This record gives sequence, C-alpha cells and structure tokens, in this order.
Amino acid sequence: MVYHLCNPMTCQNFGMEFFGGCTFFWLGGVIIFFLIVFARKYLGEEASLPFSFPGALIGGFGTYVVVGIFTCSYKLALVGGIAGIAILGFFLSNLFGGE
Repeated sequence: MVYHLCNPMTCQNFGMEFFGGCTFFWLGGVIIFFLIVFARKYLGEEASLPFSFPGALIGGFGTYVVVGIFTCSYKLALVGGIAGIAILGFFLSNLFGGE
C-alpha cells in the first residue's frame, strides 16, 4: 500500500488551482489563529474560564498541520485544529494554571 503525504509548503498533492486545496489550507491556518485569539479574549478574560494561550497555539497548529499533512484534507485539518484548541487550551490551563 502506497501512502502519500501532502506538503503545505510546496502544495504537493493539494489542489494547485486558484482557491484550491492549498489556498484553503493556508487560509485555515489564519482561521485557527483568530479562533485562538478570540477564545483567549472572550473565554479567558471575559468569561473568566481557565484558558492557556500557549497550549491552544501548540494544540491548534500542531494538530492542524499534522492532520493536514497526513490526510491531505483542509476540512479535516480544520476540525482537528479546533479540537486541539479546545483540548490543550483548557487541559494545560488546568494543569499549569491559566494566564
């Protein structure tokens, strides 16, 4: 069985057309960043919930890139990134304390 990995830096095995898979993969990284920033502002500061900004960055971008490379799907990568934000953003704040 042959496995192929996708390379987001060179857009290998992603759709190379305008507004194709590679464009949406990079746009998803921007969406992940803004979700982390808004979660920190509104959940961490306004709602006083424990939220770890570094944990959310590691969890969000880490799972986003890994899932995107292995599945070649920007949709699954976005779902994985959001799950990484939720899991590590709250889990690490409970272990090490919020900001």
